[in-house]
Amino acid sequence: MRIPVVVDCREKCRLRYHFRLRRFGLDRGEAKKYRGLISERRLERLKEYCRENHLKFYIDNRYGTRDSGYRSRFLKHHDPVLGCFYFCAYCGRPVSVKRVTVDHLYPVAKVSRDPALQKKLRRQGIDDLNSEKNLVPACYRCNQAKAAQMGAWIRRGKIGRHAWIWIIRWLLRLVLVAAIGYGIYRLYFILHMENVLDNCKNMLNIL
Repeated sequence: MRIPVVVDCREKCRLRYHFRLRRFGLDRGEAKKYRGLISERRLERLKEYCRENHLKFYIDNRYGTRDSGYRSRFLKHHDPVLGCFYFCAYCGRPVSVKRVTVDHLYPVAKVSRDPALQKKLRRQGIDDLNSEKNLVPACYRCNQAKAAQMGAWIRRGKIGRHAWIWIIRWLLRLVLVAAIGYGIYRLYFILHMENVLDNCKNMLNIL
């Protein structure tokens, strides 16, 4: 895999940097920035060289940045449940269309700097950070808690983005609550009937 990189030499314009960076396979572009595609093996050596010479080095982000239209893009491609709410992909809480937040499943900050993560997204058919495939509905609390984290949050988001999962879970919860309520009612009814029978026996004994 060849990784697009950029080295900024605007503040360090000595000739020796030019020839060394050309040996890494980078070409000088505009504004004294060197760009090129290099292998993962050369990437580590380039990082070390830039660190030693205090040069600005970064991965050339081909996945874009957060844009202003990703929320409307998500709402366009994902219909709300019953036309009025979404389930938070992380906790399953129902959130109205007006209050739902749209979260980037794979965080913008990490994808833009991590070539391995970009490669993973390409395998999943995601070619843009703001693609509807990388967007999930979330409540405000989960969106703030997740921030730029990954790990378990990604797994929860991938599973929880399917509304039918939360519908089944909420139905099971309702059935469980109904069963517990019925059990409590039956227990109360049995105890109450025992008291009634005892009172009847006492009255018969008195008579």
